[in-house]
Amino acid sequence: MKKTLVVLAAAGLLAACSSSTTDSTPSSSTASGEPSSALIAWAGQVCTDTSTLKTSITDIGSAVTSGGADLQASIGQQSILIQQSADALLTTVGAIPESDASSPDAIAIQQSSDALNAAVAALGTSVTDLTDTSGIAFAKALVNVGSAASDAGQAAIDSVEAIDAAIKNRTASIGKAFQASPSCTELTAEKP
Repeated sequence: MKKTLVVLAAAGLLAACSSSTTDSTPSSSTASGEPSSALIAWAGQVCTDTSTLKTSITDIGSAVTSGGADLQASIGQQSILIQQSADALLTTVGAIPESDASSPDAIAIQQSSDALNAAVAALGTSVTDLTDTSGIAFAKALVNVGSAASDAGQAAIDSVEAIDAAIKNRTASIGKAFQASPSCTELTAEKP
């Protein structure tokens, strides 16, 4: 029974972390100048933090599926890494140069980052509830971790989509900043 629940939770995690939707409608922006070096550096750090968070969320699926003697500790450790990654992204998003903070693209990225932070906090709570449980309580707590991780995965996807919309807005300085940052190469590459 326990192994079945682990597999079900892992499947939910992996599905959330690997699915995404695309919206090819670029967002509009009033800013049309060339990006400052500070904005380019900010965009690069957003891409780096987003990549780190994506890896952390995906790795919790591995922690769940690997099982092992101390599944609770493994999931707990991965949850800490996810929280740290989400905190780093939230801090970076909030550090956008003041002159660019009011653009529609920047506001969309901030809102998606806030939603992601809330989802990651809920995941942390569900992992805390998993600690020191056994039997039926463990099974229920593990399902809750799977659900919360799925929600965090979807919030991460939504955050990446907000960044992608900013990247596609090549007339705005924020889109140009993402295009100019070497750290964003994977996100800005044209897909066939």
